[in-house]
Amino acid sequence: MAQVVPVSVSVDGGLGTLLIDNPPLNVFTIPVMEEAVAALRRLEDDPAVKVIVVRTGGDKAFSAGVDVADHTPEKMEHMLGIFDELCLGVHRAPKPTVAVVQGMALGGGCELAACCDLVVASDTATFGQPEIKVGVFPIIGVALFAEIMGPKAANEMLLSGATYSAEEARAMGLVNRVVPHAELQAEAEAYLGRLLRNSGVVMRHTKRAILACADAGRGVPSRLPGPSM
Repeated sequence: MAQVVPVSVSVDGGLGTLLIDNPPLNVFTIPVMEEAVAALRRLEDDPAVKVIVVRTGGDKAFSAGVDVADHTPEKMEHMLGIFDELCLGVHRAPKPTVAVVQGMALGGGCELAACCDLVVASDTATFGQPEIKVGVFPIIGVALFAEIMGPKAANEMLLSGATYSAEEARAMGLVNRVVPHAELQAEAEAYLGRLLRNSGVVMRHTKRAILACADAGRGVPSRLPGPSM
């Protein structure tokens, strides 16, 4: 019986899709994250790709996070490193990244979605960082959530360990658009279509300028990064 590959990529009309399909909860094992990082790099390097969308399989979960089995002393350093590569990869990708979220996005799943530039979520989706309830904290969340959501919302999510509805996550600044679950795919396609009508070159330069300003402490640097061909 052929082995099912949990990570795949496709390119269609300027849209590069990174699909993680690891049922039932799309948990991020180390091999899945390694494959996802490699897939993301292929999409970044593909000149036909203008926008990258991150999707996962099934309806139950966008992702329940990193596999608990990989939280062991001998695996921890590599697990954290490859997870950082994945999240920072979508955050700092040279092309706009969009997460389409259905079901639960918890722990590492919430962090991956948040690190995408834009998030479209089903009205049944939920978001949270429950790590504090088991005595640890999410490194990516601590490093980036204040920048992404603002300090008060980030503090609440990271310190409470609570789970939030899609509408609550939108109010906190984590989600851009909440749509009825039955219409998620159609609404996501329309949302992505609006981005794809833009110039890929200009979107890349715009994202690079946004990241440069964030790196300068959310202020405007003395010299904005200009286009480089």
